[in-house]
Amino acid sequence: MDPSSALDIAPVERLLISYRGSEDVLKYCESELLPFFDQNIASWKRQGRQFPFPLHVKFMLRFVPYSPDLVIDLSKNGHHRWDQHAFLHLFFMKPSSVDEYRLGSRHEVSEWFASVSQVNGAQWLILFDSTKAREKKNRGTLLERIKSDFAKHTSRVVEIHEGSSQCMNGLQLLMQSYLLSSLDAFVSYEESYLSVLKEDYKSSDFNFIAYCEYQMEMSRLYSTLGVLEHVLAKYDELDALLSLIVDHFSKESTKPSWLCGESHIGDGCPLLTALAQCNAPPQRRSVSLIEIRSLIVAHQIIVSLRIFDERVRHLSGGSPPNAIQMKCDFAAIILRYSNHCITSICEECSAMGLKLDHGEVQCWTVAFCVEAMQFVSLLTQAAHVEHASYFACSLSTRKCAAITELGKYVESGESKALLAWFEKGVALCARSAAESNAVVEIRLILSDQQQFTHYMQKYHESSIALLKHFGWKRQSKLLGWQLANFLLSSDRVEGALPYLLKFVSGLIREGVSLLLVERTLVLVVQHLEASPNLYLKELVDFYVILSIHSAEKNDRLAYCKRLFALLERNNSTKIRHSVRSSTPYRALYISAKSIPSRITATPGDVLRIAITVTNNLPLSLENYLVRCVFRLASSSCSRQKPTGGRSPLFECSYNHADGVNRFGCIWKGEYGVLPRDSVSETDVPICSGDEPQKSIVFEEREKRGELRGGNNVLTLEAKASDVGVYMLENVDIEVAGVLYVTFAWMDIPEIERDNSRRPICFVYRKAATVSLRAVKGGYALSGVAQRLDFELSSGSEPIGDASTSLRVTSSNKASNIEFWDESTSKWLKWCHPQVGSLAVNEHRSMTVYICKALRNLTTYDEADSDVATTSDQICVEWLGKEWTFVVEFRSLISVRATTSLLEDKALLEMQMSRVRDDGWVILPQEAVLLESSIDEPQIPAKLLNTKLTPIVPKSSYRIVWVLPPRRQHSEETVEHEIRFAYRVRANGHFDPDIPEGVYDREYVYEEDIALTVQRACYELCAQLLSSQPGAVLCRVDSACDLIVSLRSLTNKVETVVIGVDADSRFWAINEKHKLLYVKESGLGQTSFSVVPKMVGFLPYPSITVYCCHHLRTSSDKSLGHIEQSMFGAHLASFIRTNGKQVHVLGAFNPSADQKSTSSDKSRRLKEAKSRLTKLFD
Repeated sequence: MDPSSALDIAPVERLLISYRGSEDVLKYCESELLPFFDQNIASWKRQGRQFPFPLHVKFMLRFVPYSPDLVIDLSKNGHHRWDQHAFLHLFFMKPSSVDEYRLGSRHEVSEWFASVSQVNGAQWLILFDSTKAREKKNRGTLLERIKSDFAKHTSRVVEIHEGSSQCMNGLQLLMQSYLLSSLDAFVSYEESYLSVLKEDYKSSDFNFIAYCEYQMEMSRLYSTLGVLEHVLAKYDELDALLSLIVDHFSKESTKPSWLCGESHIGDGCPLLTALAQCNAPPQRRSVSLIEIRSLIVAHQIIVSLRIFDERVRHLSGGSPPNAIQMKCDFAAIILRYSNHCITSICEECSAMGLKLDHGEVQCWTVAFCVEAMQFVSLLTQAAHVEHASYFACSLSTRKCAAITELGKYVESGESKALLAWFEKGVALCARSAAESNAVVEIRLILSDQQQFTHYMQKYHESSIALLKHFGWKRQSKLLGWQLANFLLSSDRVEGALPYLLKFVSGLIREGVSLLLVERTLVLVVQHLEASPNLYLKELVDFYVILSIHSAEKNDRLAYCKRLFALLERNNSTKIRHSVRSSTPYRALYISAKSIPSRITATPGDVLRIAITVTNNLPLSLENYLVRCVFRLASSSCSRQKPTGGRSPLFECSYNHADGVNRFGCIWKGEYGVLPRDSVSETDVPICSGDEPQKSIVFEEREKRGELRGGNNVLTLEAKASDVGVYMLENVDIEVAGVLYVTFAWMDIPEIERDNSRRPICFVYRKAATVSLRAVKGGYALSGVAQRLDFELSSGSEPIGDASTSLRVTSSNKASNIEFWDESTSKWLKWCHPQVGSLAVNEHRSMTVYICKALRNLTTYDEADSDVATTSDQICVEWLGKEWTFVVEFRSLISVRATTSLLEDKALLEMQMSRVRDDGWVILPQEAVLLESSIDEPQIPAKLLNTKLTPIVPKSSYRIVWVLPPRRQHSEETVEHEIRFAYRVRANGHFDPDIPEGVYDREYVYEEDIALTVQRACYELCAQLLSSQPGAVLCRVDSACDLIVSLRSLTNKVETVVIGVDADSRFWAINEKHKLLYVKESGLGQTSFSVVPKMVGFLPYPSITVYCCHHLRTSSDKSLGHIEQSMFGAHLASFIRTNGKQVHVLGAFNPSADQKSTSSDKSRRLKEAKSRLTKLFD
């Protein structure tokens, strides 16, 4: 059965609408009305009912010819069938004129109206199609005549015509309104009628069958309207009412008249698929509880499937996670309904004292459970419905119990009558339902003994798997025991043994007293002895248990001898047993009290430990071997979080701020993170000496002879070989070369109680090492000799060669680092200090002197003038190994180079800064600047400060050169070499901790720099004069004259642009650029008006000279403005007044006499011009 066939079991019916009149209008209205009502939903607000929201109903309509029997007369008492009455009556007419209406339709509609209007509350409409009347221009008169005939009901006369959507829309809304009104009146009446009937349910004459039929009719009406939740609610009400009736009459001496008192359940087996097609209970005077409850639950299941189908179709976006969860939810609903039904039947039959046919009850139970699970499988597997596990397990358990009881009828041949009774129920099903898996399986179970055995085993195995999945272990073991007994009774010992073994092994693992299972265990052993090779491991386990815990001593000895004989016969087979602390009935027992928790050794040492082995068998063990394995701890294990064994560990913490104690599980146990039943309780990883290079295996060198009963203290030895950390992994005891009993470290009692007592063996080899002591201050100085101290250690082996030495060098072959070689007393690229012989674990300190020369320190930015930091790698080689150390260097000095123009000369200034007090005084020896030229001879630059003085810490020192004359005015980049030679001495009380013979040497700082020096084209001079008459100094906010005089150094006649700029906080300049014509004499002069904005000593505005694209001549007087296109390249110039300041006074109070202002201004300009001319001359 698939979901679609399940939903088609009970097809949805339609509401009736009667019609009379024109067939043409009927066809037109059907084509327009039926699709509208099928696709649209109406909002039904119940009259007089307190619903939180309206019901959204869908009218599925069917047109039928009018008959007076279709009119619902609610004034008559009793039940009314909604499927035999019409909720709306329509009359169709299509006359083209008044005469045609009078002769053809008037009599018929009058007769129809008289019949409909007799019943109060009947809803009707007259539909007039005016298509033909419009064609003959008779529409108005015809409509007026029809409304005059029905003057009291003009609102029920509706005009339509083909092609008018507006008329049809109005008709659709009007019909919807009348249908809702008629539906509300009918439902209100029926619910009131059923409510009155229900009040008499405690009476023995109460006809529950009739009430159930009426309620199911109402449910079908709600199903037609599409409100499936109300349908399900109606069936839930029926179920609750039935429970009330049975509960009431179970306490009374009488029984309800509708309840069947016979032993038969019914005429046939009540199958869910057949009952889901029934619209009413069986039409008999009495029915059985199984029949009526099966009928209710069948409809509950079908309605639930329809609700699921509707919600899935309306699921927004079809989201798979939502659909899967919805399947599980509805599968849980079906399981709940099914389990409630079968549980209620069993309880109510017992409460009512009903004696039903046992065979029929078991047959129905199996069929019911199989069908219920089949309906669940339409949605999902029962194992996936976690929140309905109880219902699924209960149904599976009942199914297995019922088929077990049904087996008695199959064995005795009494199943034919049950099969005939079952076939009667199948005959009521549809063809698709009759061929479902559930029906086929029950038919085969009742008809064939071999098929019964097959399905008996199949049902039990599936139920056991389901019960285990949900954690019903004890119930699953019981089902396994029942199946095993059934197979044994059927002479199928091979099939029964696995279930017997699981049952007995489960009881043993749970620690059940052996007195309760001894007889069963002996029976199992008898069956296993028939196939010892196939069940060797199980036989060994059971022999051990019986050897230790049999009630009689002779039995214990006998089973122990059987155990030894079994092991001798199977000496080619290997059996591994992993013993846990929780394993009952252990033959051997281990104690690690005598093993120290920490063992240390070096390679080649012999280790000894003592271990206690307890023998619980009644006889001594002769052929045995004890092996204790310490496994090398891997790096991955060391990074893992430490565990607490198989038992969980908890941690408690107290929060002082919140005042709360918190408990947390920090370790769930060995198998706490694995899925349920994924690990067998006897399957634990076994760690033996398979990899001797990674393990230390302790064995008994001198064997005792035998392991007697009780405690035996054994001494085990091993030889340490590889270096590493070894941890106790397991203890293996080999018996007769067949049985290997393994105790993991977590199963040894002393370690299980305290994991910190797990023995650890440290095997170590200490290699020779070299380390660098921390440099004083955290860094070394470059540009002066420094001291490095290395710490040498011989390790775990002595170094006897007296000629051993270190080789210290720089990792970077191109580095400028030198080392002091004591053997040659020279500074070299490497050094070889002698080490000599060392004893075991001896430490020795070696001192190495190092010097990193100063190179490439020049910067051109003031911000980068601080001491730079560099790192170099020092490589040390010793005994064939290499160590690399990173040493941080900071320069003894920082250098900043700048160039400047002095008249027609170019200067290079090298400023050396020492910002730290490092204790050294620099003694300059030589400072040379050379031009890097290959083709021409090198010309040293002239040193201006020829007397070089010592440079002390926290000071600044300058060296100035005049560039060679032939390169002063070249604009190309020229490479230069700087060579600064110096010596050092300790400053004051500073102790360098370095011999003077080492650091007293000549140091050289070398630098290659590229210089570009432009030639000065003009010499500029500026002067500021106050604009006020008779004033000498400038005053704030008073205009001043900035007179700029120019002299050409190239004697070139041209026009240039003079630009003036200044900080707006100091000066306000209205006109910042002016043209200046340079005369043949090379002189020129112009003036700017500037306004000082601040009192004090203000710097002169900056002056810039640009080329001019406008070729101005001496005849040009002026230009109105200077465009940006006139600006050319910037011209190098020497400004004599660069850096000069002017004193600005406060604001000037003007006097009354200002008549000679202009004349004074002209006079002062002439004087200034005369002074500047004399200056240039």
